[in-house]
This record gives sequence, structure tokens and C-alpha cells, in this order.
Amino acid sequence: MVKNNKVKKVTKHFSDFSKEEQWLQSMLNEGWILKSYDSEDMDDCQYVFEPVKSEKQKNIIYKIDFRELNQKGEFEEYKSIFEGAGWILLSKNSWYSKHIFYTTSTNPQRDIFSDQESYRERERRRMSSSLIYIIIGILMFVVLIALYIIYDRSAFLGVGIMTLFFNIKCMVDYYRHKKVYKSLLTREVE
Repeated sequence: MVKNNKVKKVTKHFSDFSKEEQWLQSMLNEGWILKSYDSEDMDDCQYVFEPVKSEKQKNIIYKIDFRELNQKGEFEEYKSIFEGAGWILLSKNSWYSKHIFYTTSTNPQRDIFSDQESYRERERRRMSSSLIYIIIGILMFVVLIALYIIYDRSAFLGVGIMTLFFNIKCMVDYYRHKKVYKSLLTREVE
């Protein structure tokens, strides 16, 4: 964590979007407003904060969506829909999967989703993304181990083991999002 009078950079990893939103709100309450972030999909995310400059900024509400937008046109349409509803998107481009929004609305109950199904869909999209990384990781691991067996080169084994560790991280992330998804399902039943 780097802190000076102008910028504060924090690197963190979240497996729960609600906890991440709460953390962003707590940073705002401490006097730091989110200015940018790097695209975190499976790894840590770096958040860049600046000091709050006005009272109006203290009313900001942060919300997060997870959606892969493969074309610039999709991204622009997505962005304009939320901007029309009063939300400002911090994502820099369509390559981001995690999209952090903010609004200066004074309504603390303000949300980017209108129903529980949207929350479940967000978690489902995140789980699908993790599952793709897991499948790719398993395939890479198998290929690298086969290459190690065929060519007896330790580099293949080393990279294969690193791939295995990455895969384990992806699996943990997948199960954490699945846990959140299941909790959203039980909320619907209650």
C-alpha cells in the first residue's frame, strides 16, 4: 500500500462483490475516493484513490457488475444505459470484466440491479469465467506434464507446477463465488 497526500494505491483481491462494495464505501468514509482500478479477473486488483475534495463526493455510492463485453459497441451501449440511469462507469474499456460504477445520488438504497435475479446472474457470469480459466489451466497442465515426460525438460515441469497453483487459486475463487450464489438462492426461498 502506497500512501501520500495525492494518491493512495491499494492492491487487494475480493471473492465477494458485496464485500468489495462495502470496502470501497469504507475507503470513502476514510476520505479516499476511487479514481481508477486495473482490471482484476483472477488476480489481485490495484485500486487508485485520491483524497475527497468536496462534501458532495462523500455521498458517492459504489456498485459492481461483472460482465464480459467483447465488442466496443457492446461496451458503449452498456455504458450509456447506466449513465442514463445516473451511474458513472470507472472501467476504462471493454476488456474489463469487472465494472465499478458510482453515483452521487443521496439515496443510500440506490442500486444498479432492480432484482435478486440480476445479482444471481452476476455471480453466475463470474463463476463461468472462473470455470473457463480452470479448464484452460487443466489442459495446460496436462500438456506441460506430457511435454516433460516426452522431452525430460525440467522447465516443462516447473511451468506445469506453476499452472497447477494458478488452477488451485481459480478453483478457490470459483467455490467462493458459488457460495455467494447459493446464499442468493436461499434469500429468494426465504
